[in-house]
Amino acid sequence: MNICICDDEKIEREFIRKLCKEFFQSKKLSYDIWEADSAAKVLERKVLIDLLILDIEMPGMDGVSLKNQLQRDDKQILVLFVTGHDEMMVEAFGVNVIGFIGKEWLKIKLPRYLGLAITLAGRNIMVDGKYRSQEIVKIHSEKEYCNLFFKDGMTELMRGSLKNLGEELHDFGFARINRSWIANLCYVKRIDRWDILVNGEAYTVTRKYREAFEEMYENFCEKNARYF
Repeated sequence: MNICICDDEKIEREFIRKLCKEFFQSKKLSYDIWEADSAAKVLERKVLIDLLILDIEMPGMDGVSLKNQLQRDDKQILVLFVTGHDEMMVEAFGVNVIGFIGKEWLKIKLPRYLGLAITLAGRNIMVDGKYRSQEIVKIHSEKEYCNLFFKDGMTELMRGSLKNLGEELHDFGFARINRSWIANLCYVKRIDRWDILVNGEAYTVTRKYREAFEEMYENFCEKNARYF
């Protein structure tokens, strides 16, 4: 996991780094941590970040504005706010914001949120060695190829069967809805028992796949209701 700690106070960054290091070493997990003292430095290296531990109050662009910019750029970066300003929490909420920690509670609460970040980041794998699964909305079978549909509207063909790709992605929130389509459950909204919207487009879950879809969809919603 690639972690960026953004705080204009060096002593705060060093304390958070120490806690992160202790957590990842205790779990025997690989990690990389770098520090930024401004939003501008985060934006320069945003493609490298999985988790951003972010102070809200900073000179120049504050933490809330930085979070909003990352969302506008459509970057799937998990954000954990560290703050002494509870009154700013309403503004700080966002799609990828996983929580808030008062600075006085860091030692107790940061390990809990690092564990959550690992779980959430684990939903993403590289498909065909090129594409982040979180960016894929749905996949269509086209004989010996699969057509990947991305949330930015782009599509890409890759060689392989829908069956094999579905099995590869099953544990990362992708469900078969009929013989031709797999959907990323992050982008699914149910409009009736078996009628769903996948990123705004309507599909029916066919009888063969209904039982498996029902179980997977309900488990997904239960686990992720707080974060999507």
